[in-house]
Amino acid sequence: MRRRRVPRILLSLSLLSLLTGCTPPDEPLVALAVHDGQPIGVLVTCGESSARLDVYEIHPGDVTERPLVMWAVSGRPTSETVEVALLGQPPDGWKIDDATDFFAAGLGRVVDVEPLTELRPGVTYSIKGSGRHDAISVDFTLADLPRIGSDQVLAPRGQDSTKIVSRKTFLRRARSSC
Repeated sequence: MRRRRVPRILLSLSLLSLLTGCTPPDEPLVALAVHDGQPIGVLVTCGESSARLDVYEIHPGDVTERPLVMWAVSGRPTSETVEVALLGQPPDGWKIDDATDFFAAGLGRVVDVEPLTELRPGVTYSIKGSGRHDAISVDFTLADLPRIGSDQVLAPRGQDSTKIVSRKTFLRRARSSC
């Protein structure tokens, strides 16, 4: 599956990047798993005390007046690896973040943010996470879910594509990038 670049307005900026104008490269720290038909975000937090997981609709080439449709959770991880049921109840100590409009300086306008409440056929979604580092996002559709086995995840393969790998392989690679 071909992955589309995430608009910079969606990336979390650390205090360091605000001061220096640079952002560290994204790491392969997030993947998509499926448990009992439910899509699950898997995030390796690299031991960070706070983390965030976002899911949003992708509309290639469209950064016009279209609203950003997203769902996000954030909180304090109780372990290095956090699993979050997409659009479900957040883990203990986490909360669903409000869909809040924001000003995107790069676009010169306020971005209208609407809550993502369901995953629909034919729509491409992207899952992105952050802990100590920002994660390379993983694009998916509902058609990808049946392909992901019980001990597998859909993980980034470089910056521009994804592949199905064993959960064990993903966790090993993610931890080594921490």
